[in-house]
Amino acid sequence: MNDTVTKKSELVIDALQYAHDHNLDISNIIDVQKILDVLDPEHKENASEFAELLKTSDTFMGMKARDLKSEDKLPN
Repeated sequence: MNDTVTKKSELVIDALQYAHDHNLDISNIIDVQKILDVLDPEHKENASEFAELLKTSDTFMGMKARDLKSEDKLPN
């Protein structure tokens, strides 16, 4: 993976964790801007585009977590 993709992935994970820790809504552009103010102080990210990325990532992670839970319930 190239460095740009790695950094973006790390930023998304950090942003989702920050939103969770501070009870922020990733669907709310104002909350996403608050997240970016902390995690992207140079303001390289566009807040509305980043909000869409966060929502997509959160949905994917939720689906993956459900898949992993359902695998745990399978009989041996």
